[in-house]
Amino acid sequence: MRVIRPTTADDFLSLSQSLRAHEPFRTNLMGSVATSVATGNATYIDYFWWVVEDNSGEVVGIAMRTAPHGLVLSPMPAKAAAAIACDVSIHDDALPDVAGPTAVVAAFLDEYKRTNSEGSLRASRLEGRQLLYALGELISIKVSGSVVKAVPDDFDFILNWYEEFDREAKLHMPNLSSSVRSILGRNSLRFWVVDGERVSMAGFSALVETPSGTVGRIGPVYTPTHHRRKGYAGALTAALSQELLDLGAKVMLYTDAANPTSNGVYKRIGFEQIDQNEKVEFLAVDV
Repeated sequence: MRVIRPTTADDFLSLSQSLRAHEPFRTNLMGSVATSVATGNATYIDYFWWVVEDNSGEVVGIAMRTAPHGLVLSPMPAKAAAAIACDVSIHDDALPDVAGPTAVVAAFLDEYKRTNSEGSLRASRLEGRQLLYALGELISIKVSGSVVKAVPDDFDFILNWYEEFDREAKLHMPNLSSSVRSILGRNSLRFWVVDGERVSMAGFSALVETPSGTVGRIGPVYTPTHHRRKGYAGALTAALSQELLDLGAKVMLYTDAANPTSNGVYKRIGFEQIDQNEKVEFLAVDV
């Protein structure tokens, strides 16, 4: 296995193109983040990009870390995950967490611990599991209300809901203000409105172009507690899915594996589970 460390998001997108075309859903997160960085719509503290080739020169795995966020792994053979783990132990040993397909994360952790680097000596724990869904045939649902596009004047209102969503989902997202500005800048956040009141919100990330088609990832989706179980999130997600379909995109989303309510909603409007990811965080070393 050969590990390549691109120095720019553009180089990462170019070198990873073949794998992203083969795995458009499972690599979408990396593609959308790299696209946002390459276009100047997102900035981070630091950037780490990895591309792994097998002995024939075929790209078999990719990974990225946009600090302060953790490492994200694509589907890949165990040997490719091990190769990235060795490189991480040298160049990014302070990573806070790692996320990706369950088997890939396990292979990464096994090899990372074998490196005996300072970072690898930290204890780790499972932070959560996410299910990856791709839209099959969209099923619209009839619920009172309509879709309204969010505008810059909604910033404070949206930030408040982002903070509620972050606390409830225990995501610990850094710099929520920047996230809100980014999604408003892309004009990609929508509300479900009933009698003039905003009762749910949903957005989508930067569209990712691959040789096998365009992919749009929905998220976040949030409904305040007192407006739940009325079908608003499902109706808004379906409407947003149709908007993405009209743009010629395939549609996907992630959801918390421990939340049967949201999983049920997405299945009812036509989403089908295609994978399970997990996130493992590293704990501080006791001194």
